[in-house]
Amino acid sequence: MRPPPETLTARLVLLRRATPADAQCLYLAATDAEVVRFMDWSMPTDPSDTESRLRKASASWDRGSEYQWVILERDSGECIGTISCRPRGHEADFGYFLGRKYWGRGLGTDAASAVVAWLETQPEITRIWASVDVENVRSRRLLERLGLQLERVLPKATLRPNIGGPPRDTAVYAREGRRPAGRISP
Repeated sequence: MRPPPETLTARLVLLRRATPADAQCLYLAATDAEVVRFMDWSMPTDPSDTESRLRKASASWDRGSEYQWVILERDSGECIGTISCRPRGHEADFGYFLGRKYWGRGLGTDAASAVVAWLETQPEITRIWASVDVENVRSRRLLERLGLQLERVLPKATLRPNIGGPPRDTAVYAREGRRPAGRISP
C-alpha cells in the first residue's frame, strides 16, 4: 500500500503529518479529563510523554504501520486534535481526539471523513473500522455519520485507564472500503 499524503484537506480542517513539534498542542488537549476519558491510553503527565509518543508515531509512519496527523482548524490554523489510521492487510482502523472546545462543530466528522476517503482509495483496503467505549455516545454518533455500522459489542474488552475499574464494553463499527478489482458481488 502506498503511504498517505502528509497533508489532507477537508472542508473545515487540514490534516498534517504529526511531528514531535506538535507535542505541546496535543499535550494540552490530552490533559483534559473529559477529552481522554474513554481512551485506552493514560492521560499524559508531562509534555515529554506526548513528545515521546509523537516520535514513535513518526517512526510508525516511516514503517507504514500507522499514520498520524494533527488536525488543524482551517479558518484559524489552530491545532485542535489528532487522528490516525492503522492499515493491516485488507483492513484499517482509525482513532482520534479533539480538544473539548472544538466538540460539536463537525470538525471531528470532517477530519475522520478525510481519512476514511483516503482509505477508500486504497485497493487493498476492503474493511474500515473503529472501536469505541459503549458509553461514548458522541463518538458513536460520529462513526454512524461516516456510514459505519455497529457490528458488535465486545463485553469487557477494553481497559480505560482514565476511568479505572475493570475492562469495559467496546462497540465495534465498520464499513466496507473499496472493493478490489475482480471481486464478485453477491
